[in-house]
Amino acid sequence: MNELGDILKNARLKKGMTLDDLQEITKIRTKYLKAIEDGDFNVMPALVYAKGFVKSYAEAVGIDPYELLNKYSYLFEDEKEKEEERQYVKPDIEEKKAFDIFEALRKLVKPFIGVIVICLFAFGIYYMINQINRGLAPLPDTTQSSKDTTSKAPDNKNNTTSNDVYNNNVKTTTFSVINSTKSEVDYKVVPAGDSYKVDLSIPGQKCWVSVKVDGASTYQYLMTSGMTKTFDVKNNIEILMGNPPDAKITVDGQEIPHIDIPAPVTVKLEK
Repeated sequence: MNELGDILKNARLKKGMTLDDLQEITKIRTKYLKAIEDGDFNVMPALVYAKGFVKSYAEAVGIDPYELLNKYSYLFEDEKEKEEERQYVKPDIEEKKAFDIFEALRKLVKPFIGVIVICLFAFGIYYMINQINRGLAPLPDTTQSSKDTTSKAPDNKNNTTSNDVYNNNVKTTTFSVINSTKSEVDYKVVPAGDSYKVDLSIPGQKCWVSVKVDGASTYQYLMTSGMTKTFDVKNNIEILMGNPPDAKITVDGQEIPHIDIPAPVTVKLEK
C-alpha cells in the first residue's frame, strides 16, 4: 500500500504541487490525501471512497488512474469484504422490528373488520325497514325504455370500438425485480423501443459509481450532490454504487425503488 502512496506522492512533488494545491483541484480534504500517500486507508469514510479518491488523485498528477487501480486492485478487495461485514451487522435486528410491526398491525385489522361487518349489517336492517315503511318502488316503464333504445341506434360511421382505443395507447417501458441480495439487485426491463435511457443522479451528498453499458466499462467517478449522468442502453447495464442511499436511478423516466443500504450494491438491468 505504501508503494501506491509513494508513486502518487512522487508524481505530485515532480509537478511542484502541495497537498493544499491538490485539495483545491480534487475537492478532497488534505487529511485523506495524506492518508493515501501514507498508505493508511483506515481514516477513509468507506473503502469504496478510497478507490475514488485514488482515481481523482492520479488524474490530478497526470497518472493513468485505470492502469494504477488495476495494478493495485488487490489492496481494495480484502478490505471490501470487511467493509461489507461491518455494514451488515444490524439487518437481523431490523427484520425482527419489521416483523413485530406486522404482527401488531394484524392484531388491529381483525377488530377493525369486525366493526365494519357490524355497521354493514345494521345499515342493511335499517334500509330494509325503511323500504317496508315506504312500500316497494314501482317497476320502470318498459315500453318507454324500448322506444328510447330504438331511437338511439348506434351510428356505425362514427363508432369507435374498445380495440381502437387500446391501439391508441402509448407503450411505456416496464421493469421488474428478478433477483435481490444484500449486494446485488437484478431487474428485467421491457423497453418501449429498441433501447432505453438510464439516468443516474445524486440527490444526496456523494457516491462513487462504476458503470458498464452493454458489457463495456463506461464510467467510473466520485459523483457529488446535484450531478446527473445519462446512459443509452441497448441490452444491459451494471451500476456499482458505493453509497446507494445518496443515489437515484430512473429507467425511461421511471424511478427504481430506492436502496437504503449504506454499502456497495450493484444494480443490473437487462432486456
